[in-house]
Amino acid sequence: MPLLPTPILPSSRILYLIGGLTALRLFLAQRAGLVFDEAYYRLWSLAPSFGYYDHAPMVAWWIALGRNIIGDNSLGVRLLAPLSAAIGSILLWRTAALLFNTMIADRAVIFFNAMLIVSLGTIVITPDIPSVFFWGLTLWALTELRASNYASWWLAIGMAAGFGLLSKYSGVFLGIGILFWLAIVPSQRRWFIKWQTWAGGLLAIGLFCPVLIWNATHDFVSFAKQLGRTVGEEFNPSHFFEMIGVQWLLMTPIIGIFAFIGIGQSIISIRRHIESSQTFLIATSLPFMTYLALHSLHDRVNGNWPAPLMPTLSILAAWAIVQLNSPRLYQWSIAVGYGLCAVLFVEILHPYFPIDPSRNPAMLTQGWLELGDELIAKEKETGTTWVATGTYEHTGALSFALRGKSEIAQINERVRYGFLPAPDPNVVRQPALFIDWQNEGAGFLANHKDCYGTAELVGTISRKFEDTVIETFVLYRLTNVKIGPAVYDRHADPSACHS
Repeated sequence: MPLLPTPILPSSRILYLIGGLTALRLFLAQRAGLVFDEAYYRLWSLAPSFGYYDHAPMVAWWIALGRNIIGDNSLGVRLLAPLSAAIGSILLWRTAALLFNTMIADRAVIFFNAMLIVSLGTIVITPDIPSVFFWGLTLWALTELRASNYASWWLAIGMAAGFGLLSKYSGVFLGIGILFWLAIVPSQRRWFIKWQTWAGGLLAIGLFCPVLIWNATHDFVSFAKQLGRTVGEEFNPSHFFEMIGVQWLLMTPIIGIFAFIGIGQSIISIRRHIESSQTFLIATSLPFMTYLALHSLHDRVNGNWPAPLMPTLSILAAWAIVQLNSPRLYQWSIAVGYGLCAVLFVEILHPYFPIDPSRNPAMLTQGWLELGDELIAKEKETGTTWVATGTYEHTGALSFALRGKSEIAQINERVRYGFLPAPDPNVVRQPALFIDWQNEGAGFLANHKDCYGTAELVGTISRKFEDTVIETFVLYRLTNVKIGPAVYDRHADPSACHS
């Protein structure tokens, strides 16, 4: 009896799950204020470019598209994050179904959306969001190639991989992983002599070329910023165990255990059958896993860095739990995963955890709009005409809160803002209202005396959630502030002001 073809789309049950979660994420994205990094990336979207000081440009393009569709609000900034998770989940299902079967595909999608790093991560917009999407898109195109042997899939692979590089530079590890898979699997080596393979590679490089050119004409500041993270100080394996623990929690405890079991069992199975689907998943992920492991031996790996591996890890976790054949444990894994997500979703909407508000991540999004209105009143009270900051966090958050009500500029680290026009000299020559954290403002001004003439303490201001004070800021009236255009110079002091 001939095998039935693999369905293109999942069952209605899985589609309803994806649709429901997408609606919930869009609701949360609209209700919650922006976190610091999102607000900073929103500034990038005001002037779409092929490069920025901190990252590749895709996140700025996605935010710009969302803002043009919905408007310059929280949902507009974040629009493509929940939508990419929905499309990515469907592509993940198809990928797992082609590699294994529809049962594993169903469970992979359920696990993927239960992971905290995915469910919470796709409410906000960061460079990791398009990176995960295009990593998953590339894996899907590769599985279509593997299943069909249709060489033209290499063009889709190259395009997806190129967009991945435009999202985050770590996408290069997927390219290395693809080459590694081709090299170690005998049946796949034939692709090395096909012109479509090389055309796909050239397409990926071609899509990334504008970023290469931008860096070459801007003193390679973005590459230097990111590559600087790879340099370690001293051997410290404790970071490795920290990385494993953090990722286990972010995948949720039971799903995380099965993801690690899936990795171990896959490595064992590869020794017996090099042509297996497990080989495909491990080989394409191994270069990035290796880099993260090596990095963790000398420095901390941020919790979001391994995010592009989550589609693969959700498939491996689903495969491992199917091998165990324990319906009860599968049910518990879902209950724990989605239960934790539900608790944190409620916390985002209305923070209630009994912890210090200044240390509660859910409080990061609260009170900024109200703070912006108070700053406008303080400007009138102090005779100032614009807001000066000393951190990119405050610059982004207050730029979103004020949105045209007042000029705002960071007086140091001007290299971050080369994509924007220089602040209006007619405005910044007027007195400025400087804002910083209460315990850091005086120290900042003492370390940047060459950036202003005089500084007069004019009071404090608090960011609140309802009647709860989250954090307090100090305010100074500055005169003769020296501020100018960004200087793209890797050797310049990024903390200095430039007149």
